[in-house]
Amino acid sequence: MKVFYPKLGQAEVISRLRVGVRELRKQLPLISVVLFGSYAQGNYTVGSDIDILVVYTGPQRPDAYALVKRTLGLPKLEPHLYTQAEYEQSRKMLEKMIIGGIVLLHRALP
Repeated sequence: MKVFYPKLGQAEVISRLRVGVRELRKQLPLISVVLFGSYAQGNYTVGSDIDILVVYTGPQRPDAYALVKRTLGLPKLEPHLYTQAEYEQSRKMLEKMIIGGIVLLHRALP
């Protein structure tokens, strides 16, 4: 039986996300970025996606998804993007979704 391991471990994913988020901040007015799911919990497998919650200010941007994917550049990255207004409307559900997540960026709003 062959055993397959993910190409990237948790520490490498977190490190690359932190670097990428610094670059992404220059292009998108970020409020919060949280790694959640199996990579945050440490129980990822070769088939796991890298789930991140991204919240930004301003109106919805049609280019936001592609911008996040391109800037962060991780294989199997699955960004879940919300404007601040969308986040506020779904706050309870989203907060449950990211329980146990790893906060990569959180900016207090004025």
